[in-house]
Amino acid sequence: MTSLLIGCGNLGRIILEGFRKKKKKILVLEKNIKVCKDIKKKFSTVECFSDPKKVNWIKVNYIMICVKPNDSKKVVSEIKNYCNKKHVILSFIAGLKIKTISKWIVSKNSILRIMPNIFISSNNSSTAVYGKNLNTNIKNKIVRDFSEFGEIVWMKKEDKIDFFTAMFGGGPAYFFYILNCFNKIIKKNGFTETQSLSALKLLLEGVLENINKENFKFSDSIQKVASKGGTTEEGLKVLSKRNNLFMLFEKAILSAENKSKRISKKIQ
Repeated sequence: MTSLLIGCGNLGRIILEGFRKKKKKILVLEKNIKVCKDIKKKFSTVECFSDPKKVNWIKVNYIMICVKPNDSKKVVSEIKNYCNKKHVILSFIAGLKIKTISKWIVSKNSILRIMPNIFISSNNSSTAVYGKNLNTNIKNKIVRDFSEFGEIVWMKKEDKIDFFTAMFGGGPAYFFYILNCFNKIIKKNGFTETQSLSALKLLLEGVLENINKENFKFSDSIQKVASKGGTTEEGLKVLSKRNNLFMLFEKAILSAENKSKRISKKIQ
């Protein structure tokens, strides 16, 4: 299997690192010559091209498009003449619908939308995949070639990709934001950065260990910590008052989801 990664920004670089760790064959097409030189320097075995004419398209199985939504039409227009029916096109672009790519690409390729998160490089990504009228062979190939990077979650409807992007694509940033809030509170109370990060790391490891237990339930675990009349219960009263925290999280996810939908309308 040989994949061609088109665009090597933040997510593209993470995808590249994931592929190299798994020793999977990957080529890069990146218009920015400076970025291309940097890739060649850091990843000595990776071929990086700034000109699509220099890519050996016959050897490519997957074309992975990972550019900004505003650049997507231009990029697809530049590569469409190099695409053949054997190429499976994977779009990592938030908001870009399959029917729009089909309209631009002309050739009758198998086109899928795929949305991982930054944990793809450590094989812990929850990755959403959606494609129209895919045969079993293509689905099996996707599972075989990409499930090593985490868990593949097939979407029954394309619009669910928008929610998945908001929840799991952005999920790492939300957790890091929450942990940073805790970190600030801990340091404000006299602890060092090192002490704070060490304690938070152990806290997360303990939480993860509990989640991995059989028959885990959030409500049961909360009850185990929050003794009646205790300090934790008092803290939870503030967090759960009028369901404010839940509604704030829900509003944040909805806002991100709606952003994905607005992007889609702009690039039709």
